[in-house]
Amino acid sequence: MSIHTRYAKFCHDTSWYKHVDEGNAPELGYLILGLVGESGEFADAYKKIIRDVGFINDEGFANQVSDDNKRDILINELGDVLWYLTRMCDFLELDVDSLMVINTYKLYNRLVEKGRLIPAETPWPFESPTYEE
Repeated sequence: MSIHTRYAKFCHDTSWYKHVDEGNAPELGYLILGLVGESGEFADAYKKIIRDVGFINDEGFANQVSDDNKRDILINELGDVLWYLTRMCDFLELDVDSLMVINTYKLYNRLVEKGRLIPAETPWPFESPTYEE
C-alpha cells in the first residue's frame, strides 16, 4: 500500500463530524471550510514571520525560518491543509496522485497554449497517462 493510500485511509479514519453524515453536501461544505481555515492558519504563520523579520532577501528569510524553528510551524500548518485536501479528494472519489496528474495536464496545456512551454524542451513528466497535443 502506497504512502498516499495509507495517509488517505488515516484521514478517512480520523474524520469525525459531529453533525454531518459522510458522503453528502454538508460533509463537502465542512471540508471546504476546514481547508480554507487551515490555509488561513498557514498564511497567518507566514505573516508572523514577515512581521518579525520584515521582507528580507531569500537567504535571510530562509535563515530566519530555520533559526527560529518557524519552518516546523509552516510544515505543521501545511500538513493540516493536506489532511483536508486528502479528505476532499476522498469525497470526490479521487486519489491525490490522480489530482496531481489532472492538475499537471491542465497547467501543461495552458502553458503550451500561451507559448510559455514548448513540449520538445519540457516533455510531459508522466509515462501514463500520456500527453497528447
